[in-house]
Amino acid sequence: MDRTVTTPHSTPLILIVEDAYLVGLQMKADLESVGAVVVGPAPTVAKALELLERHPITCAILDVNLGHEDSTPIGQKLRDKNIPFLFVTGYRASDVDTNEFTDPIILRKPVGPLEIRDGLAKIGAELPPRAA
Repeated sequence: MDRTVTTPHSTPLILIVEDAYLVGLQMKADLESVGAVVVGPAPTVAKALELLERHPITCAILDVNLGHEDSTPIGQKLRDKNIPFLFVTGYRASDVDTNEFTDPIILRKPVGPLEIRDGLAKIGAELPPRAA
């Protein structure tokens, strides 16, 4: 059964690519707590590309290092589809290939909900206003 996730036009559908299971789950919970709809977390390039093809993703958060691979192919696919994205890393920001991605938005781990919200705003993906 194909379970494609859809969302109202005003709510971004965010792809999370993160190989650290607990980090990915926390990021997903943080985003969902402020009204975002999340696909993932995807721990590998292959899984992320599969989710990208199956869902109408509007933006993405990519961990730079995914174990023995990196998220460059995902960023390339997102760029080709004109889908905004940002990177997160627990390593050096210089791990992002700036020849491949000009002026990338890079968040340093650990990232909390406010940093994620600010980062998404920088790429044009506004989260719903906070509940009062």
